[in-house]
Formats: sequence, C-alpha cells, structure tokens
Amino acid sequence: MNTDNSQRWLGALRYVAATGLWALGWAGRHALIGVLPAQGFPFLTFFPAVMLAAYFFGLGPGLLCAGLSVVAAYVSFIPHTDAGVLGLARGELIALIFFSSILVVDCLILHLLSRSRRLVAEREHDLRELTQNSPDVLTRFDRQYRHLFVSGAIERLTGRPVADFVGRTNRELGMPAGLCDQWEAALASVFREGRPVSLRFGFDGKVFAATLVPEFAPGSGTVKSVLGVTRDVTEIDRHEQALQAHDQLKDQMLATVAHELRNPLTTFSAGVDLLERLPEPSDAVRRTTAAMRRQTIQMSRLVSDLMDLTRIRANLIDLNRSAVDLGAVIQSAVEASQQLSDRKSVRIELDLPAEQGLVDGDAGRLIQVFTNLLTNAVKFSQDGGVVNVRARWLPGRHEVSVIDHGTGIEAHMLDTVFEPFVQSPAGRSLQTGLGIGLALVKQLVRLHGGEVRARSEGLGQGATFTVELPAQPQAGECLTAARPDALR
Repeated sequence: MNTDNSQRWLGALRYVAATGLWALGWAGRHALIGVLPAQGFPFLTFFPAVMLAAYFFGLGPGLLCAGLSVVAAYVSFIPHTDAGVLGLARGELIALIFFSSILVVDCLILHLLSRSRRLVAEREHDLRELTQNSPDVLTRFDRQYRHLFVSGAIERLTGRPVADFVGRTNRELGMPAGLCDQWEAALASVFREGRPVSLRFGFDGKVFAATLVPEFAPGSGTVKSVLGVTRDVTEIDRHEQALQAHDQLKDQMLATVAHELRNPLTTFSAGVDLLERLPEPSDAVRRTTAAMRRQTIQMSRLVSDLMDLTRIRANLIDLNRSAVDLGAVIQSAVEASQQLSDRKSVRIELDLPAEQGLVDGDAGRLIQVFTNLLTNAVKFSQDGGVVNVRARWLPGRHEVSVIDHGTGIEAHMLDTVFEPFVQSPAGRSLQTGLGIGLALVKQLVRLHGGEVRARSEGLGQGATFTVELPAQPQAGECLTAARPDALR
C-alpha cells in the first residue's frame, strides 16, 4: 500500500513539475516584452518548457505543458480580431494549429527517446551486474590480441584491477610465455576461420576451460573481435581424473577376473569332453552333459569377449590384416551361431551379393563381429522366428545389416546400446549376458575403420544392426579363407 501511495505521489509531482515548467515559459515570454513585441513569437519560450517536460517527466506531463502553452499563447501573445475563427485572422489560426501540432509531435518524440535511453541504461546496468557477478571471466580481444573488455571476475582471479587489462595483451601483462602461446594460437584460429575454439589450461595451480567465439562485423563475414568465456574447472578436472583412475582399475580387475576364469573353464570343458565319451550314457546324463556343454561354451565366449574388450581399451589388440571376403565371413558367422539358432528354431536367411565384397581386415575378428550380432539377434527373437542378413557392396564401402523381429530396443537406449555393460530393460529381463557383446562389436568395427549403428521402431518392433566397412578394390586372388576356427 505504501508503494502504491508513493507511486501516485510521484505521478502527481511530475504533473506539478510540468506545470512549473509551463509557468517558467510563460514568465519568460513576458520578460521578453520590450525586447520582442508584446504580441508575436507566441511559442518562443514554450517550446523548451514542453520539450523538457516530455523528456524528463513523460508523455502525460509533456502534453499537459503543451496544452497550457497553447492556451497561454492564444490568450496572451497572439493578436485577435473581431472576425475569423476564435477571433484569429486566417494566418494566425494556421500558425496556432501548426505550432500546436509541433508541440504534440515533440512530446511524442522526446518521450520515446527518453524511454529508449532509459531501457538502454537498464540493459547496460543489468549486463554490467551480470558480468561483474558472474564467476566466469568474460573477455573481448581485438586482432592484436589486446583486451577490449574484461569482467570483474578477473580481479578475483588474479588480484589485478580490470583497468590493468584493458588495451593490453597477455604478454604485456607478464603472463607465462607458454600460456600466451596457447591463447594466441587459439585467437588466431578464431580470427582466421571464424569458428569457436575451446582450450584448457592451467594457471596459478588451477585448471581452466575457455571458449572463444567470433564476433563478426555488421554486414560482412570479417571477424572484428573475439569473445572469451573462461571457467574454473579445477574440481571437474579432479573428478574426471578420479573417474579415469577408477575406470582403469575396473579394466584391470575385469582382465584379472577373465584371466582367472580361463583355467577353471578349461577344466570344465575337459570334464564335459570326458562325459560325452561315456559308453551308453543314460538320457539324464546326456541331457545334463548337453546343458553343461552349452553353458561352458557360453561362459567361454563371455570370458573371451571380456578379455578382448579389456585388450582393446588398453590398445593391446593387433589385427592380422589381409584381403577378406565379407560373404565368406558372414557364412562362417552363421555356422558359429548355428547351435543357438537350432535350439530356438530360429531361421537365419541370407541375402548376399553374388560377387565378392572385399575388405582389408582380420578375418577372425570380423567373424567375431558378425557372430556376436547374429547371436544377439537370435537371443532376442521369438522361438521359430527369422533373422535376416542383408549385404550390399557399394562404391568405397560395404554394408551388412542383421535384422531381427524380436523384442526391439527402447528409443532412449539406441545411443547407449554399444556401451560396455549396458543392457536395455528387455535384455536384463531375458538375462542375456553381461552387455559386452555389442560393445566389442563397436570397438572391433572401429579398429577396421568402419562404424556400426542400431535402429529400432521400439519395443516389440525388432532391431536392425548395420555394419559399414571400407571396401577394398578387387585385385588378384589374395583372399583369406574365413573359417570358424579363425577365432581361435
């Protein structure tokens, strides 16, 4: 309520002040009698009064001052006659109307000018407060790498006032030579290419990340200055290093676990071999032995994939490259997946070009890629379903798609399905493994210079995994025979 009363009082005072300006204009015109005729020049002193009222107090007070000025000029300073409109000769009437219109127009223009300047001042104040209170350091550089503007955060960072920076380069400020070289190279790149550049650097025991953005001259593509935003990322950097250390520790642990599991698995496999050679085993022994064989193969594959993944992440995988026919690789992968597909009665249909599709790669690793994709497709297919494999040999690249019609992939999982140990809810519910098969596929395809992508219309709509590899021109008969035992 007090605020409303204050606003009303301020509004009333503006009108009172406008009336006071009009009174000054009227008194000023009277004071000029003797210097000027008593009648004539009726609006001479009223124009400044109206303009001041409109500019300082607003449109309403300005119009009030203009109205009072017109009345005063008509009554006191314009000669009257017995004839004509309002007792004014035609010329005097036209002059009154003209100058009255000028006063109104002046009020409008000055009011808009005052409001625009007030808005600009408010925005400048807001921007100044924002830059001064922001924890980020905002800087602007010219083509000589001099500071055109620096926010107040620089004083909190360096202990030096903003005035020390404006108009000077980092070198002139005595910054370390290596840091100056890094900044000047980044600034030169932005000025030259007109694209943002990011850099990370250390200063005074802290780590900072900066983004440099080009500012273009109006109407041209020339970079006139560069705006820099620098942020203290010391804590973020510390956490990133801790995460990397934990990630390396995890890889070491997984590699150790996988290595330690190989010896027991070898013993289990030998035991299963012995049981399979028993003479005339009972049905129960046969069923149990078959289940043990399947589980041993599954465990061996999981351990092998886990070891391969840790080797790849440690850059310890070497590819035995040669000219490889992708058609033969896919046929071998189908054979390797046959036991699982037979158990689920899933039919694998191939659509391969008649001609060879050569790539420069490791036959065993490529078989591993497509075996993992086929195994994944069969697992997520319904019993009695179909998995399609379609290949296309294109100029410069070859594409192979493995398509199932099973559980599908949720849309939000498509970007993460190739990450290690990531499984969709559908995969977790089916208990299909550790979630490393697709991660291994991605890494092996990447080592071959290709890419793999997943596509699905959603749950229950199946999934398509497409592998794209660089093609090798056909030359001679130098082909590697791709066989399932190439994995060993």
